[in-house]
Amino acid sequence: MDSLHYFDDPEEGLSRATTHPRFVELAREDFYYDCADDFSPFGSDDGNDTLASLEDWYREGGQDHQISDFLSELVNDWDFGLPAGLIRADSETIETWLGEDKMHETYLVSECRARVAVAFGQLKITGHVESEIVDEGLAAIRCQLWFNGRARIHYPNWKFADEDHERLIKMQTVLNQL
Repeated sequence: MDSLHYFDDPEEGLSRATTHPRFVELAREDFYYDCADDFSPFGSDDGNDTLASLEDWYREGGQDHQISDFLSELVNDWDFGLPAGLIRADSETIETWLGEDKMHETYLVSECRARVAVAFGQLKITGHVESEIVDEGLAAIRCQLWFNGRARIHYPNWKFADEDHERLIKMQTVLNQL
């Protein structure tokens, strides 16, 4: 932690002790601090890598007002080829794009996770989130909720559907408080 930012110790991992107090206040449940929980902002590989990159970006002088540029550069570097605005598209548009390549679902989910991780990462590091990043995080959560509904139809026995849905709603609630 420096005077303005809260960074985790790589040896210790996610911790309330190295997290901005506002994040701790808003994100009270343990899953927010579990880097192995796929249903947490930082638990997937995408979320964890995004948080690590965001911490490095801040350490190297990244400024809050430039965080949209950070997010754009991150997803551009991943080069998944998502059409602009896809996370906000209607179901038919998303389904059409998903049907073009079996990897498209993975790509879209990864970008959603990155957007959520940037929003929660900025809150964790600085105690606030730029409005455009709140919007990106909320759009990504809506897209993930759409995926949850889709998975319930395609995989009705998916035992984690309720847990995934519950966590997404909790994260949405936190972002809506900002």
